[in-house]
Amino acid sequence: MHPATGLFVVFSRCNDAARIPDWNRWMGERHVPAMAETDGVRAASHWALSVQPTPGMPSVGFSHVTLYELEAGDLRAAAAGLDDRERALREDGALDPNHCVIETDLLETHGRWNAKPPPSPALTGHVFAYVGCNDPRIESEWDRWNDDVHMPDMLASEAFAGVSRWRRVDPGGRRARWLTLYDVGEIGVDVAVERSAAVMPGIVARGRKHPAHVGALTVTLVRADA
Repeated sequence: MHPATGLFVVFSRCNDAARIPDWNRWMGERHVPAMAETDGVRAASHWALSVQPTPGMPSVGFSHVTLYELEAGDLRAAAAGLDDRERALREDGALDPNHCVIETDLLETHGRWNAKPPPSPALTGHVFAYVGCNDPRIESEWDRWNDDVHMPDMLASEAFAGVSRWRRVDPGGRRARWLTLYDVGEIGVDVAVERSAAVMPGIVARGRKHPAHVGALTVTLVRADA
């Protein structure tokens, strides 16, 4: 298997609360495997928010995240292929009638932490975090801090089995441009979050948190088939 060069992220949900279990099984057993046959996709994994939205209540708008790992040279072409594949499945009547794609994102590997292992049974979850720098003038400095200081500090917390960094191919407007994808092993996402949070006061006290660092959308993901 070739190294991943990109990541196509699909944020989705079922629009009928009574059918969520059926929809989720369809996603894992039929839809994601069918989409993963698209040229340029090296692996696909389907994840659920660790805290699911309450029907009828405000939420982030999606309940699940599918990660398509790309090994293509032309990431835009690979993403277009995935879009075409879903349109073809819809025309063939192969989409669940309650399937809703809320948003998609296309990212490329970035920086020193650019090697993502393929998904395996040992991977139990992710912390999925969009991040950015609140001062464009020092973005390069902030980026180096991420590679050289922040990622080693986070891995030293013993919360994560691995980490990879990604950059949006088409940033658009003022959206956070970077994604940090933390891999969680057997300890589970709840313990991982506790461990990473426990080291933050010490990191701040030692002056190892960049003053321009800002977190955007951050969610914890667990296996959708658990």
